[in-house]
Amino acid sequence: MKTEMTGRERILATIKHQEPDRVPIAPRVWAWLLAQYGDDSLAAHLKNCPDLDQMYIIGHGTLNILDSYPEEYDLPEVAVLQEKTKEGELTVINRTFQTPSGHLSDQTTIPPAGEEFGVSPNPFKTEHLIKERDDLAALEYLLPPINTDFGHLSRARQEVGERGVILVTVNSSLDYHAGYARDMQDLMMDYHEDRDFFEDLLRIFHRRSLDQIRTAFEGGAEFIFGTWFFNSLSAGWSPRIFEDIFVPQIREQVDLTHEYGGFYDYYDDGKLRDSMELIASTGIDILETCTPPPTGDFDLVSAKASIGDRTTIKGVVDLLHVVKNGTPASIERTVRDAMEVAMPGGGFIIGSSDSFREGTPRENITAYFQACLKYGRY
Repeated sequence: MKTEMTGRERILATIKHQEPDRVPIAPRVWAWLLAQYGDDSLAAHLKNCPDLDQMYIIGHGTLNILDSYPEEYDLPEVAVLQEKTKEGELTVINRTFQTPSGHLSDQTTIPPAGEEFGVSPNPFKTEHLIKERDDLAALEYLLPPINTDFGHLSRARQEVGERGVILVTVNSSLDYHAGYARDMQDLMMDYHEDRDFFEDLLRIFHRRSLDQIRTAFEGGAEFIFGTWFFNSLSAGWSPRIFEDIFVPQIREQVDLTHEYGGFYDYYDDGKLRDSMELIASTGIDILETCTPPPTGDFDLVSAKASIGDRTTIKGVVDLLHVVKNGTPASIERTVRDAMEVAMPGGGFIIGSSDSFREGTPRENITAYFQACLKYGRY
């Protein structure tokens, strides 16, 4: 048996395609922790999941007014009119931004956290800020300066110690950005009907994402957690558009990450079968969540054969059909089968298709970790 490694050592060895003492165990558990303990902080992860090899995700720290609704806005030269009303259990937020280049308005409906909507319900836009090309000039006034204070990263790295690593989130040009500024269906039509407008809107946010990566590394980051699920084939984009528009953007983020000596974790919890080789070709270090059927379309055997020698595969275990609704026996079989396929040669971090959810039996969580420890030894 190999010498016992720390979580940090185990993760770094795996990403370098070395065989560690065992496969790192890094499912997303924040939703389950929030429901179970009312706390999804790093401290809660460390206390309640002792066998978790921590790959804890923190925010970049740059305010994004497209998915936040503060009582006061620090936007020079912009007057903000904001009204919050209740429609039953729902909160409806109407905003108008008066800029020197014109007025922008949007409407967002936010469900309450709870049993019906889940512990972290997604808001939905019923009116989007960007309605035409002329709105792009006004949009620039709504983009706050890029954060340069990474004290929160330093504190998180100190707290996690050798039990794992900290990742800094940088969203794609679509995730919570262009995909919140303009309706996604309109964006898909824009690609065909007004390509220049489409690319100009995405360029605004892609440029900011690169600036966020720079400031994160200058603030001490080691890992970038890049989210791309708005860009997913599951969202409705074709493989051709994905290759034409998004692959160059991914590559720029990854290349910049590697210039700083960092690692890039690519996140898409949707379909990957027809995009994974394109994604891997950009040089990403980690691909997650690699969700199998019936929720996704990821085939672990073919993925290990085609991209497994250059990209670390992370995830694989279905949070709903296997962990939440399964049995300890079915969970053990799923973990065992995944380990047999993916662990040889390193490059595999067993995880989940997204966060384990509220309502997942504790015995199933226990069975998952026990199976990972049992079958993941090299």
